[in-house]
Amino acid sequence: MTNKTTIPPGTQTTIPSTTTVRPTLAPRPSPIPTGTYTVSNGNKTCIKAVMGLQLMAQNTQKKQMEYMTVNPNATQTSGSCGTMQSELNITFSGGFINFTFVKQAPMYYVSKIETGLQLSSEGMLYYAAIHEKLFTTKLGNS
Repeated sequence: MTNKTTIPPGTQTTIPSTTTVRPTLAPRPSPIPTGTYTVSNGNKTCIKAVMGLQLMAQNTQKKQMEYMTVNPNATQTSGSCGTMQSELNITFSGGFINFTFVKQAPMYYVSKIETGLQLSSEGMLYYAAIHEKLFTTKLGNS
């Protein structure tokens, strides 16, 4: 099952670039490797996400979409576990993706996705989907 979220154009911010290693974007999508990303509190796992991650960005110089596939073996995962809200933060060379999970009986869902991508041509691009109910499922399901 594939889920897509369209981000309104008003949620893009360009931040001046720094001396960060920047990912290379491809002109077309490539196969997306699946990774397992977990957040734990002690010995209890509160988030386990098995997914592939690919970002799209508009190259304004070439006037085309470009794609960046996240290598799950080259990521760092952090986050927090709460009773009503938990965070999954995934960082990789040149960018990040953050997910906010909300528990609202009888369901849980992703309420916010934020992503940043350092591009040589554009600086840091930032996108967010906020106050959404994404990937909704009943408690006890995944």
